[in-house]
Amino acid sequence: MEWPSRPKGATSTVISDLAWNLVPLPATTARVADLVHVTAGAYMADRNTARGVRFSRDLALRVAVLDPDAWSDDVLDVVADLLGWLTGDVWDVTITPAPRIVLPDRWPSESNDRPVSLLSGGLDSFMGAVQLMQSGPTPSLTGHKDSATAVRAAQRRTWLWLARSFSPPPSYTRVALTQAGQRIEASSRSRALMFMSLGVAVATGLGARTVVIPENGYTSINLPLRPNRGGALSTRSTHPETLHRFAGILRTLNIDVAVENPYEWMTKGEMMAALAGSAPPDGWQTAAAHTLSCSKLDGRWFGAPPSFNCGLCVPCMVRRATFLKADVPDGTTYVFDNIAQDQRHKLIEARRGDIEAVKYAIASGVDPDAIDAGTWPPGYDLDRAEHLVQRGLDELAMLALP
Repeated sequence: MEWPSRPKGATSTVISDLAWNLVPLPATTARVADLVHVTAGAYMADRNTARGVRFSRDLALRVAVLDPDAWSDDVLDVVADLLGWLTGDVWDVTITPAPRIVLPDRWPSESNDRPVSLLSGGLDSFMGAVQLMQSGPTPSLTGHKDSATAVRAAQRRTWLWLARSFSPPPSYTRVALTQAGQRIEASSRSRALMFMSLGVAVATGLGARTVVIPENGYTSINLPLRPNRGGALSTRSTHPETLHRFAGILRTLNIDVAVENPYEWMTKGEMMAALAGSAPPDGWQTAAAHTLSCSKLDGRWFGAPPSFNCGLCVPCMVRRATFLKADVPDGTTYVFDNIAQDQRHKLIEARRGDIEAVKYAIASGVDPDAIDAGTWPPGYDLDRAEHLVQRGLDELAMLALP
């Protein structure tokens, strides 16, 4: 893959708002630039490699880096293991020295106590941004310009509402970085690692010391809903183990940026209840309703726009339960509420696996053995995790499911 040499450029393989040296970011280091190159390379390799008969793939990634001495075999093994944890594949990551380049060095004149917060277009990142805006120094927001039109529109709506509702408005850096041409692999499980790395790059350029990843703890843990079902939300993007391993990579590379999820021990409903009780600006409920949670975005197959949340995939059910738990009116336009009866029946049958899995989990309750068998950071409080998952299931139990 060939990275564009200039910002907002494209090659036959890569489209990027960032040049190889990460311009137009104001400043960066070789190791931060390398981190972006490695994680973006993995993301594009992931999207450009089809899965075969078996789910797992063997992926070899070779990346040109500016500071090869920092990328020891041990560090590369940790990166490969983290990618495997995220995507379910076997990764082999190697490096080659890159030619010397001039890095941007317009460093801030003083330290910056404003955090960088990831803004995805989803409900959690919206709620996190609002609470950060209310509670301390104005954060800088960072987003990855998604290839899906509906997601890009949700990101823009969220940002515009925040900019209108707070003074001074937060800065917003949204970066396009993806493969050129049609993606081959439908999932994007490696995207989280690139998104976090972009957050670290933006934080470094601004002199910030913290990247906030706002995600409720129930979704982050992503415990299987039934024994024969994998991660219910098909992601380990913000799992405590993911953040723990990523933070370890930053420490090893001497990148002085912390990665935090302040909602690690809250359900999505508890997040919204806390926000509702914090006197947020007028219109926040409407702005929340315009965020996206849907993992399908396939409304066109049922006679609805593809930008609507479907309402019946697992993330949408968690979303609907959130408003119920927080006792906040849900103004979201859901596919299942806005289609003809025959199409609604088709949608329910298409989501039957998700619906039955949620019903099973509600009836069975949290499985302590599944908690014990999971992969966790050292010293993680498993009893507290079990209680968190049960509270998440209790929220889902508030739904009337077909």
